[in-house]
Amino acid sequence: MDHRNFSKIHVSVLCLVAALAGCSSSDVDEISAQSRIISSCSNSARMALDGWHLNQLPNAYVRQTLQSIQGNVESAASEIEALRDVDTTERELLTRSVTDIVNILKQAQNQVARGDHDTVQTGIRLKDAIERLSLTSGRRST
Repeated sequence: MDHRNFSKIHVSVLCLVAALAGCSSSDVDEISAQSRIISSCSNSARMALDGWHLNQLPNAYVRQTLQSIQGNVESAASEIEALRDVDTTERELLTRSVTDIVNILKQAQNQVARGDHDTVQTGIRLKDAIERLSLTSGRRST
């Protein structure tokens, strides 16, 4: 093989690698964006729980806020699930992290429905779940 053919193959391989990296980067960007949405929503839920714990927010407001947040988290999770080029292991870790957050949000809603203002542990669990999501999605929470 002469030098020109090798160069053409080399350039073709580099273009293919760049194209694949572009797709992967797009998925990484989408995972990061959806993870930010989930983290932001979850932090809003923590604030609502703090207000509930301190008797500063009414039951109906907190209940509605938590339901809305859960819907937003589930929607963002669906966006992550729809990505085709995500590594199976990474997808499972992300799904597990988001499932933890959704379960904690459901627990928080149950606490509010019962009139249980002792939500400190739920808030801590939610904070920990947000951090796990941040680690799983390859970014640190701010």
